[in-house]
Amino acid sequence: MNNPSASSAAASKVKARPSLTVAIGSTVARQIFASALYFVSLWITTRTLGPQQNGVLTTLMLLPQTLFAFLNLGIGPSNVYHLSSGKGDHTRMRVTNWCLAVGLWIVIAVVLLISSNHLIGRVLPGIDKNAALLASLLFPMLLLAAWSSALIQGQRDYRTYNLTLLIQPVVFCISILLLRAADMITPVAVVCCTIVSQCSLWLSSERRIGRFETSTSAHYRLSGVLFFGLCAHLSNVITFLNYRLALYLVSVMLGATAVGKYALSVQLAEVFWLVSGAAAMIVFPESAAKERTPAQLQKMIDQVALVVVLVTGGGALLAGFLASTAIPWVFGEDYAGSVTPFLILLPGVVLWSYMSVIANSLAGMGFQGVNIWGALLCLGINICGDLLAIPRWGMQGAAMASSIAFSCTALYTVFADKKIMNKRVQAGHV
Repeated sequence: MNNPSASSAAASKVKARPSLTVAIGSTVARQIFASALYFVSLWITTRTLGPQQNGVLTTLMLLPQTLFAFLNLGIGPSNVYHLSSGKGDHTRMRVTNWCLAVGLWIVIAVVLLISSNHLIGRVLPGIDKNAALLASLLFPMLLLAAWSSALIQGQRDYRTYNLTLLIQPVVFCISILLLRAADMITPVAVVCCTIVSQCSLWLSSERRIGRFETSTSAHYRLSGVLFFGLCAHLSNVITFLNYRLALYLVSVMLGATAVGKYALSVQLAEVFWLVSGAAAMIVFPESAAKERTPAQLQKMIDQVALVVVLVTGGGALLAGFLASTAIPWVFGEDYAGSVTPFLILLPGVVLWSYMSVIANSLAGMGFQGVNIWGALLCLGINICGDLLAIPRWGMQGAAMASSIAFSCTALYTVFADKKIMNKRVQAGHV
């Protein structure tokens, strides 16, 4: 028999949460503000460094970004999933975050210390051991910032989550402005600013988490957290390779100047994932919470995905008309070569934004296999496309391969989602 008081408390708890529209809207607002700060920082660094030094910065940042992508173990998404579904214990998760981050960084630091300058220079063209060691300090900060903020997201306290995530871009932008005023912008200095900004996000997240009520869950199992995390991690690693493989191949095949120009194209194109990223951050825990019937969830996801792709597509069309004039004017004539790759990337970016909402809903429901196969499909197309197109068409070839790969993956994910959701609606599963 149902407990009326328990049902009333649960209903009150759901009602107390902001509506999905408010949650996504506030997240988009935060993303817009953060993107504006990021754009200011990007404008200052790219104009000050120039294509060649911007290429050095891009290559240097690949080290911590790659380490984070390969070694984050999916702990962040797993924390969100388990807390949202009522199976989490944020106190024990917090301790796990600290131990894993420190342990992983010690291993990386030892590997770098025993590696030769020659070996590091071959893996990261133009980077010496000292610069690599400094960049590696960003790795544990990325882990701690992501894992700790995920605990706030898992509580579905979106107001606190958004306010906390604003700290990193604010600190980073202020740091870049101070460096510019002192005429001290270099690739290494920008990396240091990134370390400081990620550290500020981590410390702020820790302060917020400290205010949570002490939680203990009989359902919490570290093995379950790691298993879900590793499944999510596999998908994320492959997705990261899809995002960054072209940058690395352009660096190796065409040199630092070309990768500096192509990096700007990619960074500007990724701005159009602002709305989809905001929606995905809300859709993932809401799908894991299981507070909606399959039909209600499907309707909600379809509506969110449609709005996301319409807004993203409209923005991309406008950017496409303005790009040839705006990019050289804003970033300098040296970046005129970034225009064509940017335009080529836009169709794939728009379709990927739609898929991002669908993929996060599938992950929240536990269907991570679809995302893994989709990421593998994307990677396969990317690798073949890059190897064939970069030698022939340069940066434009890399952009073409990425755009085609993104588009094909989006179509596959949408088809798989429709098949799964139709079965769930017919079966009536929650």
